Amino acid sequence: MRKAILELLPEINWIQNLQLCEAVVDSYVDALTEGGWEPSDMDKIPFALAFPNCPTSYLCHVKAVTRMCRMILEEYNSIYQGQGDFLLDNDRLIAGALLHDVGKFVEWKKGEDGNYGKSQTGKDLRHPISGTVIAMRNGIPSDIAHIVAYHAHEGDGVKRSPEAVIVNKVDMMNFDSIRSHLGHL
Repeated sequence: MRKAILELLPEINWIQNLQLCEAVVDSYVDALTEGGWEPSDMDKIPFALAFPNCPTSYLCHVKAVTRMCRMILEEYNSIYQGQGDFLLDNDRLIAGALLHDVGKFVEWKKGEDGNYGKSQTGKDLRHPISGTVIAMRNGIPSDIAHIVAYHAHEGDGVKRSPEAVIVNKVDMMNFDSIRSHLGHL
């Protein structure tokens, strides 16, 4: 399973701290296993249930958010280097982007009819909460778990770290632009 996850998400290798890379993979193994999914399901599960017939997969969405975060990190850090040094941390940002939706594997289930919906866990807890639990029990530090916990509306009104701000804005930008393309915004 680990090999398949790394093949599907080579962006994990952008994390410089090897222990953190392992913890990210461990979090995916844990979430997929708990939810009863296979790594290949990441490219089949819709990234959102908020609108019908979502054409974009979980995998595509996480890759988009992670890649866009990396582009922002590179530009942001080159601009602010020496200008107050408001720099973003590579490992914190990339790990947070990769894990921001990991809780969806326990929040959602595939019904016998082939449609996706909320699991019992998902009815009790949204993915930012379940994802935070999964991340932390697999060794993800609290500063990165903070990004998972606060990437969605659960973080509105909370003081987000700079990396959490970036993941939140990029995630919402992706969600809202796709929703708009589909005529739901």
